[in-house]
Amino acid sequence: MVDNIGKIDILIHQLSLLEEDLYRLDNERQDYAKTEVQNVREEIIEILIHALQDGDVSARRGAAYGLSKLPNYKAVDVLARALEDEDDSVRSWASEALGEIRDESSLPYLVKALKEENPYVAYNITRAIMKFPKGQIVEVVSCALEINDRNIRRRAAKLLGELKHKKSVPRLLVLLNDPDPSVRYEAVEALRKIGDIKVLGRLISALGDESTDVRYGAIQALQTLGDERAIEPLVRISLENEDLRSYALKAIKELCGEKSVKPVLEAFSEIKILVSQVSRRVLDTREKTTQRVSS
Repeated sequence: MVDNIGKIDILIHQLSLLEEDLYRLDNERQDYAKTEVQNVREEIIEILIHALQDGDVSARRGAAYGLSKLPNYKAVDVLARALEDEDDSVRSWASEALGEIRDESSLPYLVKALKEENPYVAYNITRAIMKFPKGQIVEVVSCALEINDRNIRRRAAKLLGELKHKKSVPRLLVLLNDPDPSVRYEAVEALRKIGDIKVLGRLISALGDESTDVRYGAIQALQTLGDERAIEPLVRISLENEDLRSYALKAIKELCGEKSVKPVLEAFSEIKILVSQVSRRVLDTREKTTQRVSS
């Protein structure tokens, strides 16, 4: 793989030098030379397309890499098919090439490829999608929220959050009931980034999610929205959940100021005292019961 990619790098570098040298020629010779260099470029692209279609794994890796450096619309179809290649590197370079070409017809293939199990390849696919114009991305990605694949749903939610696409809020709210906790977390994160105050109630409800990650995400989202209606549920979770206490206190401090956590901290002391008092009463009751039984 390294040898093939190295050779392609040299070839592309030499092609670039040729294209730079064109401007040193006089006008009469420059037009002819431009045509010849363009022909060479087209021939290289054709060779790379053929290698990606029919080559062994090493050839496919080098071809996908080369097409990412020489993006051309002629390669869109073969690159889209390469997103299903058995080799991780081929899929990764193919997605990068499609991101450089930015042909709208390849977007559905890239979105479908978000099912990817390899996180490195998935990152490159996501990055490729983000290179397209926002108007092209949002509808295709919004529809992907309903696909029966957890990786696609969670990565689509993440993309919509990065794009801050407010019209996708209703679809993201549906994902708060998704059976997969990682999908619910990404939905909460996306809603945080979009920052629509209308979802405040749903985010407060998410504080009761069975997933710690989702509850943490909901705390961060409520902190970002900055609405005082979040204070009571944040106080409650700080008192009831030791694992999330520090995050809830930080959110309260952010919303109401440095001194705002003092009543909560005082409540901890009061709760400890109350627990101690109730424990003594329970023990007293047990002792009295024991004495009556003995007599």
